[in-house]
Amino acid sequence: MDIQQLSMDLAQTRLQDQVGTRVMSMALGQAKDQSEALLKLMNSAALPAVSDPALGQNIDLLA
Repeated sequence: MDIQQLSMDLAQTRLQDQVGTRVMSMALGQAKDQSEALLKLMNSAALPAVSDPALGQNIDLLA
């Protein structure tokens, strides 16, 4: 078995693992930012509370 080739293969595998971990970290950060923006958007679009509790309880069928 060639020790030099084995060493190079091991180094390449280690580099691929590091790159994969970094890319996943970047994707996680981006997903976190997008979810925070979506949550902020959803909270800003919330309807105001209705002050009349009877509102929407009756239907006018003759109209």
